[in-house]
Amino acid sequence: MRRGIAETILILLMFAAGCGQTKQVKVTYRSDPPGGTLYKQNGEVWGQCPKVLWYDLDEEAIENGYLDAKGLIVRWPSGSGKRSGDLIRIKVNGTDRRVTFIQPRIAAKAVETSAE
Repeated sequence: MRRGIAETILILLMFAAGCGQTKQVKVTYRSDPPGGTLYKQNGEVWGQCPKVLWYDLDEEAIENGYLDAKGLIVRWPSGSGKRSGDLIRIKVNGTDRRVTFIQPRIAAKAVETSAE
């Protein structure tokens, strides 16, 4: 009898611990080409890409199927950078997500020549 009560209490404790866990989504931010540095919109450095960030999911995000995260910036050693919008929409479907920032091409300046 005591053993049955102890097992029941143990099962209830394990169930309660599992219910209290926060649901999260893992997002890996990458840069193409590699070597970019990830920044918050305010200029604060997050770190080198690839950078993994975990976002807590609330009931609204789970219900909607997406999470809107604050936008980010990636800068490459060359000085070029790529900015996301103010928000990054991240699908929430139980899988890890990846966001890749692609370095913008620097347009060649048009050179005007004159024939004399």
